[in-house]
Amino acid sequence: MELSAALPGEKLSPGSDKPAIRIGIVGCGSRGLTVLERICALAINTARRIEVNVFDPQPPGPGLHAVDQPEYLMLNTVASQISMFPDTAALDGRVGRQGPNFYEWCLRFKSAERNVQPNEFLPRSWLGEYLAWTYEQVILGLPANVCVIHHSHAVDNIEHTDMGQFVLSTGELDCAVDWLAITVGHAQPQSSNGVLPTPSVAYSHLGSLDSVLSTEAVGIEGLGLTAMDVVAGLTVGRGGQFSKLPDGVRYEPGGREPTIYLFSRSGLPYRTRPDIVPHRTSNAALIFTLSAVASLREENPDGLDFEQQVLPLIKAEMLAEYFGMIASQKGESAVRIKAEIARAYYLDRLETVSAEMAARFQALPLDDAVYNPRVSTTDAADYSQAMRASIERDVAQSLLGLDSSPIKAAIEVWRSCREQLRRVVDNRGLTTHSGRVFFGEYAPHVNRMVAGPQKERHLELLALADAGIVHWVRPSQVIHSPGGEPAAVRLSENLAVPLQPLQSVIKAHVSNACDISSLPKIIRSLMSSGIIHSLNGGGEGVLVDSEGKAQPNLWITGPLVEGSTYYNHYVPSSGSYSRAFVDADRIAREMLGLNVGVRAIV
Repeated sequence: MELSAALPGEKLSPGSDKPAIRIGIVGCGSRGLTVLERICALAINTARRIEVNVFDPQPPGPGLHAVDQPEYLMLNTVASQISMFPDTAALDGRVGRQGPNFYEWCLRFKSAERNVQPNEFLPRSWLGEYLAWTYEQVILGLPANVCVIHHSHAVDNIEHTDMGQFVLSTGELDCAVDWLAITVGHAQPQSSNGVLPTPSVAYSHLGSLDSVLSTEAVGIEGLGLTAMDVVAGLTVGRGGQFSKLPDGVRYEPGGREPTIYLFSRSGLPYRTRPDIVPHRTSNAALIFTLSAVASLREENPDGLDFEQQVLPLIKAEMLAEYFGMIASQKGESAVRIKAEIARAYYLDRLETVSAEMAARFQALPLDDAVYNPRVSTTDAADYSQAMRASIERDVAQSLLGLDSSPIKAAIEVWRSCREQLRRVVDNRGLTTHSGRVFFGEYAPHVNRMVAGPQKERHLELLALADAGIVHWVRPSQVIHSPGGEPAAVRLSENLAVPLQPLQSVIKAHVSNACDISSLPKIIRSLMSSGIIHSLNGGGEGVLVDSEGKAQPNLWITGPLVEGSTYYNHYVPSSGSYSRAFVDADRIAREMLGLNVGVRAIV
């Protein structure tokens, strides 16, 4: 929706007593859309005129979920768990906006294409359509005192005036705003030395894969969601087909697939998303609770040691879920067993009691690898076979479902307790050293545990390995060039085996937003001009002004603040507390001068 902009300080209506509130939103994917939705929903509570300037070179809404990407690129969140309409639960008790969640929208607009299930992983392009539709609904329902202007240009510079405004420049225009939210999403990596850039290849059109020839040996650095998208683009995207057989999945090559070598920096596999029943809600935490985190933060104002003070709580919570489900499957009370685990934790007898329960139920102890990122599951001499065996075991557990697999129930703690983890980490909750350990080792570990591919993707990966197209190689088998980029792989640990040169290498993992070189230009310009600073240097840490305080009229949300807060890479949902919606609501209330209220964050 394009409207002409008023001049800075101009009243947007003849009779208004005060100048209009001028707001800028840079980037309008899912996170920017939540901020816009909240501004428009709350605007009816003020008599002021409000002008919202949305800057995005793409149509607002979809962001990385482009509507024209292939339908074989799938979401890794089931349809019923995604919603752009915050209900009261999502807003922590505040009144939200009524509207369909993603599953309900698909029933309305996609039923003619296929039978849609609430617990199904649907095409990412469909989510893009849903986000675009949501933006249209917000615009159609604008209050009379609000105008929204979409500037279809990227902001390339931001200046801070002596009057406290921000002036956004696009090359086409300059726009002054009183309040600014930057929600540009994932940092874009720099390409160098001929290495194909990512993660854009996996999240948009996969266009950079067109240059890969069928006769080439391709290295894919990464084993997670982005890597699975790249593999799909080089196989199904080139005419190959998967068929389901009674004993598994088979791949019929299209004839244009390259040979693919998969590796990662850690060498550790991702676990797949288990089957879940529709509208399932997570169990309430018994040990790793919000109150437990609040107590730890209060007792340790200088910061927590994650491994010494927090991880034991998480491990105890996992043991409660693990043995609680085993007990239930044996006909005993899960509630009673969980209470025994909690009592053992507080009496410092957790290891003893968990060993006793393993013997009592004739069950394996909880695998240390679910909470310890330093435990390898692929130590066998034949790495490829170890990876295959690990994937097969994990897929079998995913097929059992979240309500029938004790190991998946334990792992789910990483997901169900994300808000507890955020409150551990946010606002410098960890010591400097422990913060680096958490984001360097535990945050990637959590992604491998609960933010991995769909089980269908790993079944397809096994079929591709059977077809001789995909090969797993250990990190030590990757030979790097003098410039540091992967250049070849050794097909065996035997040093006498010839090397396989790699004609193309695709870094299929999301860049680290804490790396200042990968930050968007506007963030780097804000840093260079002194408007924001990094507390820890090098782009890492909370973005503040030169006195260590937050800019009162500037917000930066989403993946860019990963490292200052925890887990910002997700699409919002309703039905339970949603940090994305709560943050957006608070931003909107502060912009509009409404009562924000106080919410404890520790």
